[in-house]
Amino acid sequence: MTRWLLVLALAIQAPKAEMTRVPQFENERAVSWKSIIPPHTESTLHRHDRYRTVIAIVGGDLTLIGTDGKKTVVKYETGKAYWAAPMPPGEIHKDANETGKTIELIVVENK
Repeated sequence: MTRWLLVLALAIQAPKAEMTRVPQFENERAVSWKSIIPPHTESTLHRHDRYRTVIAIVGGDLTLIGTDGKKTVVKYETGKAYWAAPMPPGEIHKDANETGKTIELIVVENK
């Protein structure tokens, strides 16, 4: 019983994993960052207003969740690059890693 309580106490005290954005570079033409997306984390609501390239360093299935709750799974394959257009006006979403593995992406966004 005591061991179980110790495990529970440690689990409660452990910091919750969060998505991390690590800046890579910025110049007059583009901005880049590395997104580290731990398992079972999600971003805040946001939108993408610019064209961008996404390179999967460590691929995985990223779930995009719209404000209406609709989910779309984007499958990023390790080592592949993807082109993404700006989102339609007024559209926003959040990203969620609903898997058990960390996803790492490099994003290069045109200005």
